[in-house]
Amino acid sequence: MNYSDEEIVKKVLAGEKQLFGELVDRYQQPVYNLMLRYAQNRDEAADLTQDAFLRTYERLWSFRTNRVFFPWMYSLAVNLAKDWSRKNIRHKAKIHILQHEAAERQDDEDENAGVEIRQEVEQVQYALMELSTQTREILILRYRHGYPVNDVASSFSLSKSAVKMRIKRGLAQLRNILLDKQS
Repeated sequence: MNYSDEEIVKKVLAGEKQLFGELVDRYQQPVYNLMLRYAQNRDEAADLTQDAFLRTYERLWSFRTNRVFFPWMYSLAVNLAKDWSRKNIRHKAKIHILQHEAAERQDDEDENAGVEIRQEVEQVQYALMELSTQTREILILRYRHGYPVNDVASSFSLSKSAVKMRIKRGLAQLRNILLDKQS
């Protein structure tokens, strides 16, 4: 039976701990991608992903089931990534990691169109890395993962209007970064 995330959380808290694996299966890739953006190293990102799920499991009792699970968990993962980043002081993205992410999404594309699209995706990914951490993660949660503004706001403990403003400013910053790179 397919349970919602919130139903799984209730069941795990009630003792059906093996169901937590379903949440890991559902969200392992987006959490790994988040960690890869911070760590810029696959092995480190894999370790951080495990740590993120461990942290999520340990704090599952604090999840309010009237909220959406993934943004809540994503905010825990973002905080873990920030903590790791502060300890390791690695801020610049490496181009080959961005190329790898772009290449994975473009496997089925025509070779010429694929190269052009990969370059555009790479430019956007690189531009995202120039934004502040919170702005970048708000944009990714909103546009890559498609979560509504309300869920993004609750994940970052911000008001809905604050998130809308950060999205607006973040998109403007992103546009300016991309325009500067073209000229």
